[in-house]
Amino acid sequence: MSLNEQIKSFYTVLGQNEEDALKALRRHFPNDYDLNEMTHDAAEDFIAQSPIQNKALLIGLEIGKRVATATRPKLLNAKFSEEIGYYAQRQLGHLPQEQLCIALLDAQLIVIGWETIFVGSLTHVQASPREIFQRVLRANALGFMIIHNHPSGNLKPSDADVQFSHRLKLLGDQMAVPMIDSFIVTRDSYWSMSENSQLKTSV
Repeated sequence: MSLNEQIKSFYTVLGQNEEDALKALRRHFPNDYDLNEMTHDAAEDFIAQSPIQNKALLIGLEIGKRVATATRPKLLNAKFSEEIGYYAQRQLGHLPQEQLCIALLDAQLIVIGWETIFVGSLTHVQASPREIFQRVLRANALGFMIIHNHPSGNLKPSDADVQFSHRLKLLGDQMAVPMIDSFIVTRDSYWSMSENSQLKTSV
């Protein structure tokens, strides 16, 4: 949809005559780029023609600019498993229930998102690959890591932990959004499956 069509839709929602409103806007700002380069005086003159509707439009345009340039914050560098492990330990290690989180990675393996996917019981968390990959794809992440805690204090992964991690790694490789590591944390330490050579490599 062109900018003119979007502007007409905006005024229609406000109950205005869309054609007249668009003509008024274009008298002040003939070109699309004029809206990026408007002066304070030009904005005030435009608003004066229809104070509520035109001011709302300019506010909407400003919101659109900010959304278009917004990016996810860069949290951690996933190239160093120790940094991730200690961060995860601080976030999850003390919790009384098992939780599963994902760390979303960009092309430089920087963590651009940290999301809790599941909260379980004292000894178990029910995880769904579908939910995990939905989050990864929605964030347009290059790859991801999974992290969960063991409230029991037992740092070693269970057979179920290893099998689930292998399944996610295989699915990630097939979808070209690789799982880089799988962490387990307790109050006292962390365990990286990659560090301990427990993740199968892609074939």
